[in-house]
Formats: sequence, C-alpha cells, structure tokens
Amino acid sequence: MDNKFDVIDSFDDETRQSLMKAAELLATQPFSPPSRSVFAPQNITEDIKLVVPIDSPLRNRLSVVQGYGQAAVFKKLTSRLHSNTGAGGVGTNTTIAFADAGAPNETTQTYTTVSFPFKLLGRKVEVGGLAIAATANGMGASGDPRINGENMLSARERVKAVEVMLGEEELIIGGDVDTSALQFDGLGKQIVTNSGNASLLTASGISAFCNTAYLAGGNPTVLVHNARQGRAISDNLEWSGSIQRIAIANSTGVTAGARVTEVINSVTGSVIDLEVSRYVGGDAYLLQERTSAGENCIQLEELIPMSRVDVASSNFSQIKFVLESRVLEVIYEPFQMKIGGLAIG
Repeated sequence: MDNKFDVIDSFDDETRQSLMKAAELLATQPFSPPSRSVFAPQNITEDIKLVVPIDSPLRNRLSVVQGYGQAAVFKKLTSRLHSNTGAGGVGTNTTIAFADAGAPNETTQTYTTVSFPFKLLGRKVEVGGLAIAATANGMGASGDPRINGENMLSARERVKAVEVMLGEEELIIGGDVDTSALQFDGLGKQIVTNSGNASLLTASGISAFCNTAYLAGGNPTVLVHNARQGRAISDNLEWSGSIQRIAIANSTGVTAGARVTEVINSVTGSVIDLEVSRYVGGDAYLLQERTSAGENCIQLEELIPMSRVDVASSNFSQIKFVLESRVLEVIYEPFQMKIGGLAIG
C-alpha cells in the first residue's frame, strides 16, 4: 500500500514556518521588493526591556504608539487653542460663541495633516562559529565561561541593541531628513514656533521660558539640557544670593555636591524634570509631553519594534541585524520650546 505522509504537514504553523526558514539558504541577501529576504524580524523587546540606558532619557520616557503602513500620518497642531477674545492674543482666530439655532465654528485651520515615512534604525553583528562554540557554556564576568553569563553572540546582540537606542536618541534630538533622507526629523527640526537664547540656565531663567510656553498654551514637563547647563543650574542654587543656598556647618565626613533633578515652574507651579543629554549640544528643549486631557504632545510611532533578524551567511559565522522602525511626531508643536546659544564647556 502506497501511503505517503508529509512529515512537515503534521507540524503546527509556527513550527512549520521555523523549519522552512531554517532550510532556506540565500547566497546573497537582496532586499528589493521583488526578491525580498524570507527572514522576518523577531521581536526582542521583552528580552531587552531591562536595558534602559541613562544616555537616552527621551527614548526612555516618550510614549510609543503602534504604526501602520509605509508612513506615519497624524494631525499636527499649528496654532494656539484659544480663540481671540480677551487678553490671550490671537489663537485660532475663530470665535467660540455661536447663535441660538446655529452651530459651533469648526477650527479646521488649527490642525494640519502631516505624513512622515517610517525610518529603519539598526546595527549588524557577525560572530565567527569558533567564537560562538568557545563561549557556548556562557561568557560571564571577565569572559570566564565558568561564571554564569551568555555566549558571545547574545552578548554582542544586547550591546548592539543599546547602540540602536543611543542612535535613536540622537535622531530624536538632532535628526534632519534634509541632511540624510534615511533620518527622521528630530526636535531641533520640528520645533519652530517658540525659541529663546541663553548662555547659562538658571532656575529663574527656566521660568521665563516657561512663561513663553504658557502664553502659547503649554505647560512644560521636562527640560533636556547639556552637561554644562546641569552644572550651571546647580551652581545657581549655591550662589551666596540664592534663597536655596546649601550650607553645612559643624559636620564631618560630609559628601559635597548636589545635582538638581527638578525645578518648579513659577508660572503654573508644576514640576519640571531635568534630563541631561550629550546629544543636544548648545541647545536645550523645554517640552510638554502630554496635554491636560492625557493626549500625547510628543510621541514615537513604531512600525517595527526592537527586533532581531537572522541573516544567512556563506561564511563560518552567524549574522544578525538588530533593528527597529520608528518616527518622531511633535503633535502639539506650539507648546514646545527650543533654547539655543547655551555654553557647552
């Protein structure tokens, strides 16, 4: 009796796809649409969720939403939310009042539709087969395989994931599609309504910038600045004329120094977090992350989460791409402020 049985058909879809993926061998890796590689990204977000570099404060705290299609499309606020009544100045320039049996006015000019193509960010890692075999039992402290750790490929993969995070942080701040079509526009490019200048930041100076943001409808929640400005804010609160001067007397074994992590917005009384970044250069960014209604003022839209792609190699090695696809959206742009001219050393 001729009883033919296809073993592969007996597996579930996930196992069958894994087998077919493992069996596929491409001498080259074309990525053009007609001959795209069969290898699909594997989400490693859970694997690296504890990897939160302190050098990427914006990436760590900005909200991430799921993206769709080839580009991120969103409604961007282009003017203030108030109308033009009273002392608030001209906002939407459309009255809030309407007649009985009439209809409220629609402020279509307040928003504009923006489309940003998603961008790919990633790193490649390749490790020789011998190096992988030599560290198969785990590469722990000081590279000693007897101490629990991970093999070289896994360790390098995690390092590359951090590289991608730091690279994304740079683009969030300084990305410019005009400089490179592969980048997305960062805060420095997208914030155009409100700007200011200072040499050194002070607590009162930050409140002055908050005043500008407030008149535009904003209430900042975070200030991203360079290392020199972090020192300047701390020094400002230690000056002899400061009401918050730090004074210690009749003490021994004192640990000196202070770092200011928050300042009070003297306009609204809200608390502003201070985040230091090596990527801002001579600029600083006074940002509002969410509205009073809980909507994101700034967000990252993600098409591909942090993922690993196994790539076929014709050499005695293993190749992986660690990548993601994101774009930055400054939705409530008038609420944000860019501060330039700051000292960096």
